[in-house]
Amino acid sequence: MPSTTPGTSIGFSAMGYHLPPNARSVEDLVATGQASSSPEKLRALGYGQVFVAADETAAGLAASAVADMVERSGFDLTRVGMILYGAGLALNSMVDPGPDFQWTAGTNPIPFFKFPASQLQHALGLPNVPVLGITQLACNAFQGCVRLASGVLHAEAQIEHVLCVSADRFPALANREIVYNLMSDGASAAVLSRAASAHRLLAMTQITRGVYWDGEASHDRLIAATFPLVRQVFSMALAEAKVKVEELALLIPHNINLKSWKILSQLLGLPLSKIFTENIARIGHAVASDNIINYVDALDAGRLRPGDKVALLVTGFGAHWNCLVLEV
Repeated sequence: MPSTTPGTSIGFSAMGYHLPPNARSVEDLVATGQASSSPEKLRALGYGQVFVAADETAAGLAASAVADMVERSGFDLTRVGMILYGAGLALNSMVDPGPDFQWTAGTNPIPFFKFPASQLQHALGLPNVPVLGITQLACNAFQGCVRLASGVLHAEAQIEHVLCVSADRFPALANREIVYNLMSDGASAAVLSRAASAHRLLAMTQITRGVYWDGEASHDRLIAATFPLVRQVFSMALAEAKVKVEELALLIPHNINLKSWKILSQLLGLPLSKIFTENIARIGHAVASDNIINYVDALDAGRLRPGDKVALLVTGFGAHWNCLVLEV
């Protein structure tokens, strides 16, 4: 169970996100066959709507998230020394080849070599900044970017700031209900910096259980394993950060259904009031971007103050569980 404790000066110096403008209600999703449960059940699970991209590509969503980050913070992108681009869905790790592309019968392999990370670098006007792509982590992709970014800042003295971006969009006709969770398109962006004055990283932990790699075939076993492994990775992170459960000001979740968080609040020893669940109904589950979206919104809502200790928790297909601990 690998874990890493970054230096306390490393933290986020800018954050932002983007959701496409098209919101669709649970009733609409059910009516169009893009959700399996009834509207009543989905609302009982805490969902109200999701955001659906129309013409925006994953790289376009990412660029909009970076633009929001810059607008919020005034961060100068020319200070970025590396870009880490994470995608939760495998299809978002390559530029969409279009609806007529024959994935298994095509004779032209070139579309497999067109990547949104490089596309984003070009769109941001940063031609001299190296780029790395992070995939195979599903909803944990952003936390994977953060972990790698922390390692880069430790290892490469000439790099002071790493831009971490995650973006995902579903195919237009895809079922957006996955394991009783409703999925949104969206993107998040944050800069991890060597000498941050706030939002400092205190700990990062990860658990991977490859035995559950096939989320469909191992569905029931994966669900059964999720709750104890969430508790385990959460406890590991708090121990790394030397933070007690009662010292946490807030837990920033990813937006799996509200019923699950009610159960997890008891398992983790946190009152539900200390889990930021407000965005479950408003946003749905935006794959790997929930943590940053919820953190930014919690800050905007005045739920966090300087010095507060915060845990950012996420689970995902591919059988990964991650937790970050920050000091606001």
